[in-house]
Amino acid sequence: MLSLNHSTMDAISLVKNLLIQAIVQHQTKPYLPVWGELFTALREIQKAGQHSQKNIHVYSIEPTGDLWYLYRENVFSVDLPGMGITISLTQEQLIDALLKGSFQPTLSITEPL
Repeated sequence: MLSLNHSTMDAISLVKNLLIQAIVQHQTKPYLPVWGELFTALREIQKAGQHSQKNIHVYSIEPTGDLWYLYRENVFSVDLPGMGITISLTQEQLIDALLKGSFQPTLSITEPL
């Protein structure tokens, strides 16, 4: 039987995959609405971070960087170490940025979806 912690991690992985699928879908078929899927996935990541009181790595960003959910600040953080930039975004700001094509996931890691 799975422990609560293990099943929570599986649920977070599933939500991350759904988020990435929505982003890829928007790239390939921009005429389809994906705002709701993005909102729901990011909200679930927020809930998991708040519940576990841990920062959550959402995905790696193309070409270099990472998207994190920071539970203490209750923000999504885009870390671009190659440029020395860190950007904090609310859930709505992140959705708007994703819909405009910013902060795309590294697909070589996520292709098995």
